Amino acid sequence: MKLAAKLAATVLLGALPSLVLADPKPRSAKPASPQRIAEIYAGKTDIWAEGCSGGIYYAPNQQARAWCGENSESLGAGEWKIDPQGSVCHQLSWYWPNGGQAGKSLGDQTCISHVVDRWGTVWRSWPNDPEWWPLAGKNSGIKKYSGMKKGYKFQSNVMETRSKLGL
Repeated sequence: MKLAAKLAATVLLGALPSLVLADPKPRSAKPASPQRIAEIYAGKTDIWAEGCSGGIYYAPNQQARAWCGENSESLGAGEWKIDPQGSVCHQLSWYWPNGGQAGKSLGDQTCISHVVDRWGTVWRSWPNDPEWWPLAGKNSGIKKYSGMKKGYKFQSNVMETRSKLGL
């Protein structure tokens, strides 16, 4: 019984940040400009929050690289772009060890929607998710809890994995 209570508390506490930070789409929201979204994403890593210990890097030249600590023998490589409505779309090919060579599979395209509220805060929402998450303020920059970090945070991991795969 005590174990079940501890597990329930852990799940609740783990979900608490998402309950606090996510909101419905702001009422006065308008599509974010592609230029504003490019400023936010280019040269940054979006850290994945859900137990992966990895993320995706959005290079200024529209290349994207992804790595997950739970599947550290594989990596994702592809491109990202911003559509006229301010959505960031990326499509990655995933590479993994496959009998002495690299296996490859093209992943689905993923598009993240972005809007700006009347105060200038940029919000984002992932496919099939009704929740919107604050990403960056008009004057305050990227929100600390957004998961977006300056630089290529998993570059050494990606390069090591790439070398092991012979890519």
